[in-house]
Amino acid sequence: MMGSQLRKSKKIFYGWWIVIAGTIVNAVATGTYWHGFGAFFDPIVDEFKWSRALTSIAPALQRSEGAAFGPFVGVAINKFGPRNVMLFGIILCGIGFITLSHTNSLLWFFISTSILTLGLTFGTFLVVSTSVANWFVQKRALALSAASTGSGFGGFLVPALIWLISIQGWRNSLEIIGIGFLIIGIPCALVMRSKPEDYGMFPDNIDPKSSKNPNLIKEKNYGTKEALKSQTFWIFATVLGISQLMMSANVHLIPALTSFGFTRQISGYIIGIGVNITNFSGRILSGLFGDRLNKKHILTFAFFCQCIGLVIFSYSTNMFQLVFFMFFWGLGFGLSVPTRLAITGDYFGRTNYGTILSLIMTVGSIFGVISPVAVGWGYDVLGNYRQPFLILALISSISIPGMYFIQPIDNKSK
Repeated sequence: MMGSQLRKSKKIFYGWWIVIAGTIVNAVATGTYWHGFGAFFDPIVDEFKWSRALTSIAPALQRSEGAAFGPFVGVAINKFGPRNVMLFGIILCGIGFITLSHTNSLLWFFISTSILTLGLTFGTFLVVSTSVANWFVQKRALALSAASTGSGFGGFLVPALIWLISIQGWRNSLEIIGIGFLIIGIPCALVMRSKPEDYGMFPDNIDPKSSKNPNLIKEKNYGTKEALKSQTFWIFATVLGISQLMMSANVHLIPALTSFGFTRQISGYIIGIGVNITNFSGRILSGLFGDRLNKKHILTFAFFCQCIGLVIFSYSTNMFQLVFFMFFWGLGFGLSVPTRLAITGDYFGRTNYGTILSLIMTVGSIFGVISPVAVGWGYDVLGNYRQPFLILALISSISIPGMYFIQPIDNKSK
């Protein structure tokens, strides 16, 4: 019955509805936590007088729990379907935000962020990426970049989040976010579906038997064990992990800007609007050119831009310099996210995409745990954010030449 209903929609391929729902979920998750948690950072530190390194353990937990539970997400998607997995995650996200609003101790803070992290792991980025990648092959980069634009949209929510905190306080703001996450997320989760073949359809809505060029939709699919035995997987996962050092430290961007002398409102506009204009542009460019150009070259350029952006950030003293930071950092960030998702599908195929992607993210999460705490600790010890961010940029630059060591799986790499 469901399959026939989906097939009746000939005007719009159902995969694009999944993209739209995923875009919305990614926007809410990014705006309220991935970028948005930085807006809560200073108010929480000011109220409880915790060190920045200690408070940074919360976003680090998000990475570590993502590493611990990530592999189970792929298995859960295969067994229960993306819709049920996302529903479970969305409900946990709502509970996590609400319980976080009632924080009265460091232990409660860690428990709440753990619940929230579990929800984000099962209810947002990974499930969306897996679902979209299963519905597209030839237009995979375009579809994934479209879904990832939600993260770009989400960044624009940061100034509104700072405004909400200023009038409602951080506790009431978290409660509002938790309720809103449930209202918005649950309908989006109901849109998710597994592979198009389960509903009598084909990836990209192209029937291989009727296609004039059936070679266009051929793809290689590798088993999870086969992927784990390959050099391709480990080099790829490690290089992405090193680049993750830069992305995971974003929780300190707003606090860093305030330490540079900018107000919280201006800092919110810089990160929430300035950076996300180029971030959003990068995601669009990834979709336009990701299926035409060599994805490895695009990803290399993205890492280069991010490193340059962080170096500029660490030396910034005025708005003119920050314009260049916003351009390079945002562009690199926007280009890298959908491209790394698409190239994963190109290298390993659709059959075990969710499990393999979650394992790659697990390796990356190990690196992602380090940077938020390290940058916070660097501030506590050195008294500034400039040196920690500069060191982070230099270490992360290893990912630039590292991309050229990655080759598709073949007989030599197994």
